[in-house]
Amino acid sequence: MHSGQPTPMTDLPALDDLMAFDEFSRDFVETARELIRREGTGLLKGPENSLVVLRNKDVRALAANPAVGNMPADVLFWMATEMDLGSGPGVKPDPEQTAGFGQFLRNQVFTSNPPLHQPSRNILVRQLMPKKITRFAPAAQRLAEELVKECAGREQIDFSHEFAGRFVTRFWAEQLGLSRDQAAHVQDLIEEMNLTFLLSRSPEQSQRMFSAVATYMDVVGEAVRQAWAKKDNELLLGMAADLAAIDLEGEPEDIGTLVAANFFDGFHTVGVAIVNVVYRLVSDEAAHAQVRADQALVANAFFEGTRLESPLMVSQRLALQDVEHQGVLIPAGTPIVMVWAAANRDPEVFTDPDSYQLTRPILHGTTFGGGGHLCPGRNVARMLTETVVTALTAPDIDIALAGDEPAWVPHSLMRHMTALPLTLRRVNK
Repeated sequence: MHSGQPTPMTDLPALDDLMAFDEFSRDFVETARELIRREGTGLLKGPENSLVVLRNKDVRALAANPAVGNMPADVLFWMATEMDLGSGPGVKPDPEQTAGFGQFLRNQVFTSNPPLHQPSRNILVRQLMPKKITRFAPAAQRLAEELVKECAGREQIDFSHEFAGRFVTRFWAEQLGLSRDQAAHVQDLIEEMNLTFLLSRSPEQSQRMFSAVATYMDVVGEAVRQAWAKKDNELLLGMAADLAAIDLEGEPEDIGTLVAANFFDGFHTVGVAIVNVVYRLVSDEAAHAQVRADQALVANAFFEGTRLESPLMVSQRLALQDVEHQGVLIPAGTPIVMVWAAANRDPEVFTDPDSYQLTRPILHGTTFGGGGHLCPGRNVARMLTETVVTALTAPDIDIALAGDEPAWVPHSLMRHMTALPLTLRRVNK
């Protein structure tokens, strides 16, 4: 416990005294890497009276603090439609245009707080725990091999779109009762929904994003409702039973809306993770050869790839009450900007943090959050990614980067690429 009077947040170093927000948000990995090496930059006063958290120990402690909750849906909605951070969202959209986006946010576990948060989170946790996801492994392995066959032998593929995106959408479509055609439609919508993570959008981009979200909620929600009505889908029946047991204000509307809102990360963010892990592996010839020779290292490739290229680099939490942390008073209502990308490269925790090391201990990563907000889908994300890496490092498979170094999308909360050109071919064993 810190002795004496806590330091008010107003006395912290200000982010905008160190760099403009536009510079900070251009590439969170690069700017976080720079800031975390400076003295006195563990906690910073950020825009809109927020607290910016960079260091691993602080991120993990605040993520586990029950007084630090989720950013509510209405605040996230305002940020996406009205808030101005530099160039801002442009023109305020029409309410009819944003209705689907509002529904998407309201029904997410990741926007709820006590007393609703834990029971709604448990709907996902109970179905995605390690013992439960073993039932998904055969489908994942079959689909990975299917995509290897589709892509092998072609001169070049965009791994992001033609492999990772198809893999995750086909996988979840099978589990949730969508057809293969609906999976392809969802993949197209998901790629438009990437715009959600941009800190600044043009009016045209906002219109595309809101339209994609609304269509996605309709397509996935209705397909899930129809699949659930058949009463033969174990995953949906389990979630629906847990949903029916909740009687709290703000609970998810129904099983279709619940699944659509909360499995977006399954359709989207897991695909980003797969791309980033494969990119990091094939970018290091020695590490790639090690994993091909010893597939027990696949788990290390997953950890190290997601540590260095965290799919979600930044997210916001909210102080639900006054919090004292490291001698600093964080007032109730303070937005807390958790920079996972910085915490995953903290030199106080990771030796030579920017290097890719398969032998690094699998400890203290912040890729999936922490505490009561630890990502409920982390186990299935790992299983799916490791299934793909295992398939692509088999003795008869050769993959390599093709073309120029891929570009990361700027000013995005997600660490994702515009494309990842690869060659993928079968070779003699």
